[in-house]
This record gives sequence, C-alpha cells and structure tokens, in this order.
Amino acid sequence: MTRFRLSPHIVVSGRLPPPTDGMSRVTQLILDRLKARAPVAVADLSPGWNGGGLRYQAVKIRRVLEAARTLAAGAGQPDKRFYMPADSGWGSLYTTLLMGTARLFGYARVLHHHSFATISKPTWRMRLLTQVAGPDCTHILLCPAMQMQFQKIYPAARTAMVMSNAIFTPPEPRRPVRREGPLRIGHLSNLCSDKGLDTLFTLMGALRDEGVPVELVLAGPGIGAMDNALVAAGVAAHDGAVQYRGPVSGESKAAFYRDIDVFVFPTRYRNEAQPLVLFEAMAAGVPVLAYDRGCIGSDLPRNGIVPQSADFVKAVLPTLRRWADDRDALALASEQALSRARAAHESSATGFEAVLQRITGPLAEPVSEVPAKRRAVG
Repeated sequence: MTRFRLSPHIVVSGRLPPPTDGMSRVTQLILDRLKARAPVAVADLSPGWNGGGLRYQAVKIRRVLEAARTLAAGAGQPDKRFYMPADSGWGSLYTTLLMGTARLFGYARVLHHHSFATISKPTWRMRLLTQVAGPDCTHILLCPAMQMQFQKIYPAARTAMVMSNAIFTPPEPRRPVRREGPLRIGHLSNLCSDKGLDTLFTLMGALRDEGVPVELVLAGPGIGAMDNALVAAGVAAHDGAVQYRGPVSGESKAAFYRDIDVFVFPTRYRNEAQPLVLFEAMAAGVPVLAYDRGCIGSDLPRNGIVPQSADFVKAVLPTLRRWADDRDALALASEQALSRARAAHESSATGFEAVLQRITGPLAEPVSEVPAKRRAVG
C-alpha cells in the first residue's frame, strides 16, 4: 500500500498591504509563493494604515490576538510551521508574543528580519524576542554582513539563513538610453525626510545652479502633511522641472522606471536594510546613487555608494554632471546596473529556495507502507 505525506500545517502572520512598504510587500510575495506549494493559514496584522495612537494600537492588538488564536487552532497538527517578519520598535513585543505562542504549541518557527535598527542600536526588546523565539528558531537575514552582525549581538539567534530581496525583482531586457533631453533623476519611496526628500530638492537646486539640464520624477505616497507640503513646495519652486506621480504600482511603476535615467536614494532612515526599489531600478537598467546604509553597500557597485558621513549632494554632483553631458557613459552605467541585477537575482535564488523549503518542508512524495508483522500464536 502506498500513501502520500501530507503537507505541513503552515501559518503566516505579518503586515500585508495596505499600506504598502518594503516589509509588507516582501511578506505578500512570500505568502504568494508559499500558497503555490501548500495550504496556508493567514493572520494579517495590518490595521490598514500607517500611524499610531489608541485606535491603531487597538486594531493591532485585536489582530495579534486573532493570530494567536489561529496558532492555537493548529496545535493538534503533527507538523506545524510558522513564518512571520519581525516588527520593529515597540511592535517587536507583538512579534515576541506570537513567536512565544508558536513555540508553546510546537511550531517550527521562521522569523524574517527586515531592519538594521536593532543592529545599529541593540535593544532589550530584540534580545527578549530572540530568547523567546528559542534556539531552534530560524532567523532570515538579508545579506551576509547583516547575519554576522545580528548573531554577534544576539547570540540566542543560533540558526540563521540569508535571503536577498533581489529574488523578487527579475531583470528586464536591456533598454536604450535616451540620447537627448534633460537628465531625469528618479526617486520612489514613502516620501519623507528620512528617505532624503529634502536632499533631493537641494540636489536639484545645485544641478540647476551649475546649468545642468535636469528633471526630477518623484513617486510614492507622502508619509505626513509636512512631507506632502514639501513635495508641493518643491514642484512649485522648480518651474516644471519636478514631476510628482503619486503612488505607483504595476504598469505605472514600470513606466516610472522607463522614464528615468538615474535613481537617487539619499536615505537617512535608521531602519533601512535592503530597499526593494534599488533592485527594481537596477533590474530596469537604471543606475543607482545611494547612501551606504544597511545592506546597500554590498548591493550596489562601489561607484554608486556614498558614505553616510559624506555630503550626498557634493558627492554625486560630478557623476550626474558627467552623465548629463556624456550619454555613452550613462549607457555604460545602465549596462553595469543591469548586470548587477542579474547577478544578484541569480545568487539569491538558492537562498530563497532554502527558505521556502524550511517553511514548507519537502514536497509531497510517495511513502511505502509496510504491513506490520503478525505475531505467531502458540
């Protein structure tokens, strides 16, 4: 007689879009890939908007308790797996509660880290989380440097794997570089000063003062009223040289990358780890200039990285002037970006498959069932 091993009982919990940010996008993408392999119980922790306050926390707590009930409902399953991303700040206490619940009910646990905040500034909350998650919890980090630093700071995280966000952005075919017109600088993120919104307008002013023909194309939502006001002021101040396209996705996002020549990312965000937008830009053949933060230093070519201690505008001005004047140099930079994206995507495939296997277990396969021997009587 032949039977098949049953799929494991899998629970995925975390913030899913909306709102859309790097972590919620990655969680949704992993969820989609897992669903293609096995049934998945989903516990969405997103209140549906960014922010704080009593209402936000009340909704978040309710969703965390619902996730705990989902874990409890599967307690009787023989093979149980639990995946979730680690929240940052005080939200890590919610993660701790759910990882502890999963450990209590005997789930194999996978915890995905998306932030450098607790590496740059170690916290008792992350120390508590790694201890509660247990020595057999698998921690997913975004690059080898992140893994090494994390395990050094938090020795309770004994098991770790690396999976780059590059896996989610397959490279596109080579695209032609525009030979005429102003140099188009692009920036896509949750628009705010932490992501360098103010620096972008300073850069625009410096380039225009030097007579460089340039345009800035902005995309993404403003985080708050002050950020939206800064965008509006920047659009008004630069006489049509600044476009704001708002939130983009699907074809509108693809059009954004087609329409720009350079992607600029002067992030000062302390939680920055491995922004998906940088891989998206390179996969579209768009060279990137960015501050070195998190895994960015290992993801970009050396000539695209600006040390955090440097003045970003002064550091990138010579490169942008050269690319505005010499489109052959810009075309070469575009080819290098695309090659970098291909290499990153290919190398990340192994880590991604290992993570999926860790969560789902081996694919179903036939198992021979040998009848039990009968005991001799007499």
